[in-house]
Amino acid sequence: MTDTKSQPIRRIAIIGTGVIGASWTALFLAKGLKVVATDIAPNAEAQLRAFVKAAWPALTRLGLAPGASQANLTFTPVLAQALTDVDLVQENGPERLEFKQDLYRQLDELLPPHVIIASSTSTLPMSSIQMGALLHPERCVVGHPFNPPHLIPLVEIVGGTKTSEETIRRAMEFYTSIGKQAVRLNKELRGHVANRLQFAVAREVYYLVSEGVLSAADVDTALSWGPGLRWGLMGNMMLNHLGGGPG
Repeated sequence: MTDTKSQPIRRIAIIGTGVIGASWTALFLAKGLKVVATDIAPNAEAQLRAFVKAAWPALTRLGLAPGASQANLTFTPVLAQALTDVDLVQENGPERLEFKQDLYRQLDELLPPHVIIASSTSTLPMSSIQMGALLHPERCVVGHPFNPPHLIPLVEIVGGTKTSEETIRRAMEFYTSIGKQAVRLNKELRGHVANRLQFAVAREVYYLVSEGVLSAADVDTALSWGPGLRWGLMGNMMLNHLGGGPG
């Protein structure tokens, strides 16, 4: 008997083709995957294909995987059709809890139990979202990208109270396999981690400018040409280690 959970993820369903969904679509196509996208918004397909076409030169310079092609994208406004024979769903719906719970109820009923349902949500906890998935909440997980996903490598993996360790493992392996830098959050926090770090710096920037310590232009210069250069190569913990030694 074939273990469906061990099969490679080759066909992705994209739900919601706004900025994040379109960017995910471009990335998945560039990695040689097949993508079926769905969105009920007017002109969604045309806008999605235009986004992918515009992103393709940059993705080509970064290096396309064997078999990568814009022709591997199909589109349907019908949710059930988009879910046929997919291995993973990347959900990019509105940040409204009731909407997502209702959507996850539908996805849970339509999809085989081995298919991962990953949310791009930047604010809502998976523990709340997966309450809509009454059959298999264990396969629901947050896969939150840093915008735009087709260029910025970071993705944050966050499980809910009912998410299985196997789902988290499979999600980490999948995103890593397509070149993402995946981090696992062991606890749910509003805004996850990367945005919280970003907002912490932003608060201090606004404070310094509002207090007249320096101009808006100079605070950006101080950030970009000082710690920003280091942060592009290593994080705060590594910097502390290099400056202070072990421990």
